[in-house]
Amino acid sequence: MMNAFSKFVLAVCFALLVSPGLFAQSDLGKISGFIKDPSGATIANAKVTVRNNTGIERQTTTNDSGYYVVTNVPPGLYTMTAEAPGFQKYETRDNKLDPAADLVIDAMLTVGSSSQTVEVSASTVQLQTESAAVQKLVTREQIDLLELNGRNPIGLAGLVPGARGGTKASLTFAFSQGPSNFNGSRNPENLITYDGAPATRTRSNGTSLGAADVDSTQEVEILTSNYAPEYGRTSGAQIRIVTKTGTQNFHGAAYEYLRNDAFNANTWTRNTNALTAYVAPMKYNQFGYNLGGPFYIPGKFNTNKKKVF
Repeated sequence: MMNAFSKFVLAVCFALLVSPGLFAQSDLGKISGFIKDPSGATIANAKVTVRNNTGIERQTTTNDSGYYVVTNVPPGLYTMTAEAPGFQKYETRDNKLDPAADLVIDAMLTVGSSSQTVEVSASTVQLQTESAAVQKLVTREQIDLLELNGRNPIGLAGLVPGARGGTKASLTFAFSQGPSNFNGSRNPENLITYDGAPATRTRSNGTSLGAADVDSTQEVEILTSNYAPEYGRTSGAQIRIVTKTGTQNFHGAAYEYLRNDAFNANTWTRNTNALTAYVAPMKYNQFGYNLGGPFYIPGKFNTNKKKVF
């Protein structure tokens, strides 16, 4: 017979198993669209495949209305292929899915052999019509080109309209230590997330849990108002950091950022005083490296290179 403790453990396990899943805010998005023939009629049961540059692949088929949808896919660049009997294979590349966004990719198939492929490259940025949120997305290309004092990507939130930092002396650290607001909201009401996981001290003044690594940051999305209810948790801005995903090829870099008084001139104010008529001492070195690629042992483990770092 079961004792009281065993019954308690069994009851807890049963409650966990039957409890509905609770999904927090996430940076995963959705890809959907219609597959049509040259006359504009929709094609049912067409095979649709979406694949990103890290090797993640999802497949689905269109319903009776020619509509397909692929949910819970990470942000990135996607290739979508559509196939149906009696039609040429359709393929479109470089379709960018933003964090927590809906990407619509419609396709019109051409009559012909399925061994032939029609390739299309995404050349324009699609207008986001699925949401009324006021937001800005800072891409990896912009991060590489912008000067970022302190190498903290949270500071990129200062690029959006309505952002206000602290005093001039604290402006450098304003977006990591709390003295900042958006559209007049209070300082602790901002929320910082990493890949959807909250990274804000909720029992303090809204400060982040340490500085983010700019080298591992792929994008920074800032939502200031009218964002969807699933974001919740706060009435201020949402600063959502999306980290890089590995690729199937090795890549890396080494760097050093140097500041030294040997490169500086003395200021006019200091030159007016004989006691400070010299360049203020300054020696600052910040160096490091980053590396990414597939994690595999040739012929032994992960030979298809789907596990990456």
